[in-house]
Amino acid sequence: MQEKDLSQQRARLQALRENYVARMPETFERLEHLIGNIPAQDLPSESGDLNSTLTLLVHEVHKLAGSSGSLGLHCVSEAARQLMSLAELWHTHPQDPITKKDLMAKLIATMRECDTESTITEKKEPTRKGSRKIHIVDDDELLAQEMLTWLLEAGFDAEAFFSSSVYLDIFETLSRPDMIIMDVAFGEDTAAGPDTVRQLRNRLGRMPAVIFLSVHDEMPARLAALRAGASRYLVKPISKTRLMDIAHEFAERKHTPKYRVLMVDDDQTVLQAAKIQLEQIGLEVHATDEPLQALRTARQINPDVIILDIMMPEVSGTELAAILREDRQFDATPIVFLTSQTHQDEKTLSVALGGDDYILKPFDADYLTATIFSRAKRSRRLRQLISESAPG
Repeated sequence: MQEKDLSQQRARLQALRENYVARMPETFERLEHLIGNIPAQDLPSESGDLNSTLTLLVHEVHKLAGSSGSLGLHCVSEAARQLMSLAELWHTHPQDPITKKDLMAKLIATMRECDTESTITEKKEPTRKGSRKIHIVDDDELLAQEMLTWLLEAGFDAEAFFSSSVYLDIFETLSRPDMIIMDVAFGEDTAAGPDTVRQLRNRLGRMPAVIFLSVHDEMPARLAALRAGASRYLVKPISKTRLMDIAHEFAERKHTPKYRVLMVDDDQTVLQAAKIQLEQIGLEVHATDEPLQALRTARQINPDVIILDIMMPEVSGTELAAILREDRQFDATPIVFLTSQTHQDEKTLSVALGGDDYILKPFDADYLTATIFSRAKRSRRLRQLISESAPG
């Protein structure tokens, strides 16, 4: 992206922000109108008119909570979240309809009193440079443009799309992204984002990392996103720092060195089987059946995870773990034990001597790969943080 184009992008974003603040009184009036249409008496939960009004209200407040929060209008965003909760829980809220409507009206009044002047100025933050392809799919144009600008400034090749259905239709004509940032809800369809990702996955097989965005922080929403294949789940308002961290973590994963695994086992069959499984998910595996050489090998490759068989003839896995833990280089390196025994005293000793996990033979391949990959990822991140925080 040329500097001229980036400047134009910033100017467009600034104009969107100013227009957003200018339109907020209209938004508040629309919300007040919807609240006024809610009947002042109790109606059954299956009442069509009541549910239709509440659905429209939730939809309007949902967008307000996310977009205002992305601009730093936290006062407006928080009041909108409370209003959304009242509307969603209308049928189960213990208070009478008049009291609930009064509470809603007070929340609108709170939004009107919020300071909007000091939030237009863009906060400058240092960013690392990136270069990978990222797609943003969100019908909140303001938020999408905000994230697009952040990513372009950081050097990512990013595009924004404002319709999940259009994005689904044209996806195969686009350059394949390294990461997709997808809102969960589009219009009144509260699961359009996950549905779109599921359809793409069924059609294409492997998918890039998918980051879902939502104003909901409840367990059911997070679970639905996870089942649709979420790599991350971010609750609006979106932090620039958090988004940049995730963009560098996922979109640039191809540019980062593979996670390194040291595996020590005197059983060649187990060693090779595990090595194949772990290499299939992209790990760099250094396998050895010579436990007495493990310390030297570990110092050479600096592994992200160490896997040790417990029962070995020359030195046990627990003894080897104790020796490795004496070297400060491996303080933050996870050690996972493999064993065919299940004695409780053996488990206790393994943990006492520095073990972090325990996998039984014969191991389940999916469990092994998931365990080692997650351990490696956290280990790499932890050691990076330790390195960055160390005095220069």
